[in-house]
Amino acid sequence: MNTESQPIVKPEPLTAETFREKVFDYLIEREWKYKGTLPCVIDFWAEWCGPCRMLAPIFEELAQEYAGKVLFYKVDTDAEQELAMVFGIRSIPSLLFVPLGGKPQMAVGALPKPTLKEIIEKELLPTLPTDASADSAQESAAGDEQSVSEDEITPAQLKELLERGGDGILLLDVRFPDEHAQRCIEYDDQLLIPLPELEERIAELEPYRDRQIVAYCRSGSRSARATEILRQYGFRVRNLVGGILAW
Repeated sequence: MNTESQPIVKPEPLTAETFREKVFDYLIEREWKYKGTLPCVIDFWAEWCGPCRMLAPIFEELAQEYAGKVLFYKVDTDAEQELAMVFGIRSIPSLLFVPLGGKPQMAVGALPKPTLKEIIEKELLPTLPTDASADSAQESAAGDEQSVSEDEITPAQLKELLERGGDGILLLDVRFPDEHAQRCIEYDDQLLIPLPELEERIAELEPYRDRQIVAYCRSGSRSARATEILRQYGFRVRNLVGGILAW
């Protein structure tokens, strides 16, 4: 028997005070400024919530699996109503995914473990660009033409198309609604379908089958996956290189 087994790691409960110490001091900072040295996931829950209880063991498994890479916190919304109010929590469970760079994103509901792992792997674990590297990516896209594949489009190329009226393009934002509300590409002909819901809602894209679809997300990772999925269904799709960060 291996007596040197991996230590048990469990999600850490947060109060308003410890949240301000470890995550974000909303009483002092006007703009989001994450205090942690590792990305984190925060579960807003309550004891009476059935879906929260379903999610709890999955959340504990993830805390163990990503120990040393991602921090996992829990906020009891009944006990910490101030935090629930600050983040506009109206439905639980709500999960706040906090990267080392950029803005956090919220997901609502007891998402299945594979979906949670996909978000963590694609949005939290990769080295996220700093403001300087994001600016560099944007300048590169606007300057020398990048070498992109047929299923990609650079921000400079998309801006040129939109300035000409769009040429029949449909924008597809595969982020979550709260991310879209914070910042999106300003263009009328646009749909919002979060990546985890894409295949379930594929019928909503049928009216646009003959049009060019440009998928985008925060960094280009989720939209790259969305592009793969939609091409399997026969849609004409291109992924926005660098996502909203490079826009």
